[in-house]
Amino acid sequence: MSSRRNRPWQQLRTEMTNSTARAFGTVYRQFQAAAEHGYSTRGWKGLTLPHVQFLSETAETGTRLSDVAAALKTTKQYAGRVARELAAKRLVTLETHPEDGRAVLAVPTERGRAFLQDACEVRAELEARFLGRLSPRRAATFEATLKALVSAPERGST
Repeated sequence: MSSRRNRPWQQLRTEMTNSTARAFGTVYRQFQAAAEHGYSTRGWKGLTLPHVQFLSETAETGTRLSDVAAALKTTKQYAGRVARELAAKRLVTLETHPEDGRAVLAVPTERGRAFLQDACEVRAELEARFLGRLSPRRAATFEATLKALVSAPERGST
């Protein structure tokens, strides 16, 4: 066992509470809560960022659930669960793919389009609010850094 594995508990806690990872998680949770509040105040009860992310990956003419799962880097089972939630709220219809009877397409409804429009407006308001805490220069640097992190390949991955 290395000496790094024998650090005192308080040192481990301090390391974690002061970490960049915790800051990422905190900002994400704040954004998520604010977004869901924004959806709710516009009349969209029980809808979340994962629902928005799913719709954002869905073409107007429909998208296979497996393709949505791949775009979101999640499982087909999770994508299917989100799709069923959206279908229950009449934001998508679930249809058999016309060329592959085994595949299911999620097709946005007019109600789904209305929700996505509202979600885009909520996102813009929240981005302005969150980034408004920074100077214009720091906000631009932050946005560029986030985009670089998202697009950078993971080290050690194949």
